[in-house]
Amino acid sequence: MVRCAMETAKKFEYPENFIKYLGTSGGRFSMIRQLRSTGGLWFRYGGVQGVIDPGPGSLAHICAARPALEIASADVVMLTHKHIDHSTDVNVVIEGMTHGGFDSRGMLVAPDDALRGNDPVVLKYSQKRIPKIKIPEEGGKIELGCGVVVEPVIHLHHGVDCFGYIFRKEGLHEWGIISDSRMMPYFRSRYSACAFISINATFPDRKPRLDHISIAEARELLSKIHPKLAVLTHLGAMLTSGDGAHFLENLDLPETKLLAATDGMTIDLDTLKVYEERVTSQIIEYAER
Repeated sequence: MVRCAMETAKKFEYPENFIKYLGTSGGRFSMIRQLRSTGGLWFRYGGVQGVIDPGPGSLAHICAARPALEIASADVVMLTHKHIDHSTDVNVVIEGMTHGGFDSRGMLVAPDDALRGNDPVVLKYSQKRIPKIKIPEEGGKIELGCGVVVEPVIHLHHGVDCFGYIFRKEGLHEWGIISDSRMMPYFRSRYSACAFISINATFPDRKPRLDHISIAEARELLSKIHPKLAVLTHLGAMLTSGDGAHFLENLDLPETKLLAATDGMTIDLDTLKVYEERVTSQIIEYAER
């Protein structure tokens, strides 16, 4: 693994096509305790960039990122589903993408129940700011621009509309996201061409009563479809349990490099190299006014 220390961040430049994990915890208990940051991920792919699942702290992490990320340059905001650990910052991120609401620009991709009904998470105020709103549908395609096409993959997750996404552009690696979901049998065929997959894995072992993928299930899927690289994120029980860290170690499979995400981790979608932030000790001083 290539590691990018914070003290050398100025020497590091984001690859042409990449994703950056703004936060890597998920589920209610690791979220409310902020054992790791939350906030989804930033991506740039084929000339399109944006934010996926901007949960708590997403905008703050974007603004604090080094090297810098610029929310005003985002082209798209995407939700996999409406749960609060995935969507709390969606309206302020839209505000940033639309330059404070003064410019009608960008695209929003979000499930129907995140936009309509009795409990939408995207405010109507925010929806009016965006000229293009796309509702993912199973079997459909969404064109993000610049030749980038997204294929939604329907998930099963505790009574809400939920989708994963597969990103494609001619000449580039195909990559995908598996969000919160029960493991579905068709994931094997749908994600089989992905060179890289990001998987939300909340528990180390199977939980038959819960619509969440475990590390054990993720490894079983990956052993059948063999992407070159996979990363586990949305880490829950492994963070809240005092002895859970060992579940995130020694994950590699014979044909797939498998890692647990860390906050700030960057994936080069061209070379599939992994860059991990390393935070050095910092001294904070206060002066009396």
